[in-house]
Amino acid sequence: MSVASLLKGNFMDGGPFFMTLHYIMWILVILFAIRFLMNYYSKNKDLKKLFKFNSTIIFIGAFGFLLSLFYRYLGVYGALSSIEVAQDISPSLILGGLRVSFIAPLYSLFLFLVTSLIWFTFWNKIQE
Repeated sequence: MSVASLLKGNFMDGGPFFMTLHYIMWILVILFAIRFLMNYYSKNKDLKKLFKFNSTIIFIGAFGFLLSLFYRYLGVYGALSSIEVAQDISPSLILGGLRVSFIAPLYSLFLFLVTSLIWFTFWNKIQE
């Protein structure tokens, strides 16, 4: 299985709307990191902009993680409501649904870990 097919499958399983938001957040983090580095290595460093870019990067990561947890609990709530109505559901079906509900939080947790590392690295650069 290739990485592209795995990402496509997880994109569809995790919910296209919220997974699209996660990919947009990845793009925003990369753009803000590039802007930070361009400003940091320019001759006219603006510390105020550096702090702004750095805090925006960590905010995007934290917001993405919280958004995915909200989405997960929303999905689990809907699934539990359906189970309550159906009453007789196989355990493998329930576990499969729980596995799928972890896709978006796993992607956003990885985003949050990366943004935390970027934030910490940039914070140390600002403090120099």
